[in-house]
Parts: sequence; C-alpha cells; structure tokens
Amino acid sequence: MNKSYYSVLISQVTTNLGFSLYTMTVILFLHHLTDSTFLTSLVTLVSILARMLGSTMLPLFSTKLHFQPLLLLSQIMQFTFLLILLFLLTEKNSPALIFPTFSIIGVVSFFNGWFSPLKTTMIRVIVPSESRIKANSLLSTVDQTFQFIGWSFGGFLLAFLGKESTLMITLSLILISMISLLCIGTVYKSPYTHKQESFTSSLFNGWHYLFTDKKIRVLIIMDLIESWAGVIWIGAISLAFVQEALHKGETWWGYINGAYYLGSMIGGFLIYRMSIKLNKNLMLLMLLGASSFGFLTLSYGVVSSPTLALILVLFMGPSYILRDLCQETIFQNAADGHTLTKIMAARSTLVQFIFLLAIIGTGLISEMFGVRFVYIVAGILLLASVIYGFSHFLFQSNRTNVKKELDC
Repeated sequence: MNKSYYSVLISQVTTNLGFSLYTMTVILFLHHLTDSTFLTSLVTLVSILARMLGSTMLPLFSTKLHFQPLLLLSQIMQFTFLLILLFLLTEKNSPALIFPTFSIIGVVSFFNGWFSPLKTTMIRVIVPSESRIKANSLLSTVDQTFQFIGWSFGGFLLAFLGKESTLMITLSLILISMISLLCIGTVYKSPYTHKQESFTSSLFNGWHYLFTDKKIRVLIIMDLIESWAGVIWIGAISLAFVQEALHKGETWWGYINGAYYLGSMIGGFLIYRMSIKLNKNLMLLMLLGASSFGFLTLSYGVVSSPTLALILVLFMGPSYILRDLCQETIFQNAADGHTLTKIMAARSTLVQFIFLLAIIGTGLISEMFGVRFVYIVAGILLLASVIYGFSHFLFQSNRTNVKKELDC
C-alpha cells in the first residue's frame, strides 16, 4: 500500500471516530436542553435526511472538483459548523438553541454524506485492482476497531470530560483527517478529464448507471432488500430484543453490540490475510457471506439463550464484512473514478431512503407482532436477497458457458 492509501485510511478512521463522539455529544446536549425523547430521537431522522440530500447533490460538485479537494471541502465544512456548535454548548441552556442545533446537525450530516462515496472512489483510483479487496479489508478492520472504541468509551468521555471537551476531541480528529487528505499524492488529484455536463446529466447519470448496468443493478436490488433488514441493529430495536426475547438488561445489550464489532474486526482481519485468494471470486464470496448472514440473523430471531445469541452475533460480523467488502470491491472494479462517484452517491441516497422507510415500518411491525418477529422477517428478507443474487449469478454463468460453446 502507498502513502496516499494510508492517508485515506487515517482520514476515514478519524472522521468516523469523531462522528461517533459528536453524535453522542449532540444527543446528550439536546436531551439536557429539551428533556424530550421525541426531539432527541429526531437527531437520527435529520441526520439521515441531510446525508441523503448530500449524496444526491454530490455529483453536481464532482463534475467541478476532483476527489481530494471534494473530500477536503467536506471536512472543512464539518469542522467549521462543529466549531459553531462548540460555541452553542457554552451558552446558557435555552429553547432558542434548539433550531440552531438542528440546523448544524443538518449541515454536518450533509457534508458527511459525501465521505463514503468519495472514499470508495479514492480507493479505486489509488489502489490497483488486484489489491482492492485487501485495501478495503484493512480499512474496514481499522475503522471497526476505532468505532468500537468510540461508541464503547464515548459515554465515559462525556461523563468525565463533559460535552465541550468531548466535542473538542471531535474537532481535533477532523483536523487530523484534513491534514491526512493534504498528504495524498498530487498525481492522484486529476486522473480523469471531466466532461462538461448539464445540471440534469450531472444529477441523474449515477441513477442511470444503477439500473442499466446488469451487474450493478443486481447489487442495488440486493442492497434495497437488505436495507429493510439492516434496521434491526438500530439501538431501540436491538435493546427491545435483548429485553423481551432474551430477558436480559442493558449490560447484555452492550455485550451483543460488542460481540458484533469484535466479529467484524476479526472478519476484516481474516479477509485482509486471504485477500489474494478472495480476489478471484468476489461475486460468489459476496453471495456466500450474505447467505451466512441471513441464516445467522434468522437463527438469532428464534433463540432464547443469551449465550447462544451472543455466539450468533459474533459470527454475524465476519459474514457481513465478507459480503460488504466483496460488494465494495465489485463496485470499484465496475467503473472509472468519475462514474463511480456518481454511482456510489446515487446508491447511498437510495439505500438511506429505504432504511428511513424501514425504521418506520419496523416500529409498526414490532408494536403489532413483537420484536422477535422483526428479526425473523429480517432473516427471511436477507435470504430472499441471496436467492435473487444466486439466481442471477447462475443464470449469467450458464449463459456465458453456452456462448463459449457456440463460439467454439
């Protein structure tokens, strides 16, 4: 791996770690400010909507600027508005702070929505195709490790240091991210010549690729199905399952979350070590990882033993990481950097929109049928996604073999 790759790695780790601390800080601030669970819960809604808008608008900017300046711009804007939030935290608590706080949450999330599509594109540009699965797995392993640290110990930081000091740590992390981006080699600033495009072409070209490229279309349809299932890991649903189905309290909820992160870290490390072998069968391995994740989720939905549930979640981590990393690499190999930014931006918008709908739908299902039913449905949806993917994969393989025989 080269210096530019490690610069992106440091930038991603510090950004995501800082974002986890910022999220905990702003939720605690609004809870103390309003003493309203409803208003506090709106942080997630506002963040998702703003990230969707950011991903949607990204192609308009990507036709004007290259990847590195765009990433740097997103970090600068986040840093600026987090600095404004820091000044708000020092003000005397007042209802007048509610609107400015939510406005800042929206702006920060808008620019945070740029990071993942641009990061995927940067890896595509700076890493050769044969090394991308290895590069993605190392990124994932390090990122999961630091996110685990952030979400696990963020509460301790808030308790001992307070909101202002914790947010200052976030600002420091974003600053490190910005410095890392400046270290990306200049040779990668302009690897593609941008064509002049109209407003509508810039905005919708990525969506066009999603549904016209056959391989990408399959991946997107699988993503949409799996997005409905992904909602099971939001805090309220996972806590309800631990309490109602496993008959345990918050401590075991922490164990379950920790086991998933630990499994993800182990999975990322194993994929990193086996990357050369995995690189030859990305589609098949993605489907195997997805099927394993579906079976484990379905099993988790029917168990009553906390220990067995913990073991299942531990194995879910590697399964999901295998599926996720292979899919990420397939996307990177499918298009050039300029097109990939648009594809990943459109994908991010679509997946987050479905996830938002799933949050509402899952809440209703949980109220009507119980939280265990939510996990069973999620497992079935994941397996349905795999069946769709396998059917397409086998169909494509058979059609290719027949074509070869005819050509002979």
